[in-house]
Amino acid sequence: ANALEIYRTLRMRGLEDSQIVLMLADNIPCDARNAFPGQIFTTDDRRRDLFSGPYPAEVDYAGDDVTRENFVRILTDRLGPEIPLSRRLRSTSDSKLLIYMTGHGGDGFLKFQDENE
Repeated sequence: ANALEIYRTLRMRGLEDSQIVLMLADNIPCDARNAFPGQIFTTDDRRRDLFSGPYPAEVDYAGDDVTRENFVRILTDRLGPEIPLSRRLRSTSDSKLLIYMTGHGGDGFLKFQDENE
């Protein structure tokens, strides 16, 4: 939910989804254990749905597509021609880039899925 909270904040502050590449390793909204299919809440009162609320999340990479290789390819624009513009960074040398990573990791490593990088 942390990445979705950042996504929502960016959208609320005026960034369009076309300026955001969102990667979610887990498919929480569709998980059978989610009591509220298609929704993600961070509070017990369920007032703010981070997935399909006023700023619905447009996930570019999910599940097995969230890999170290894809992350590096996105940053270096080394994606194949089959990858649509909507899933590309489209930055220039003048761009300012925010990379927000949340999840598991530690001193000196990040974790994508079950692999240390």
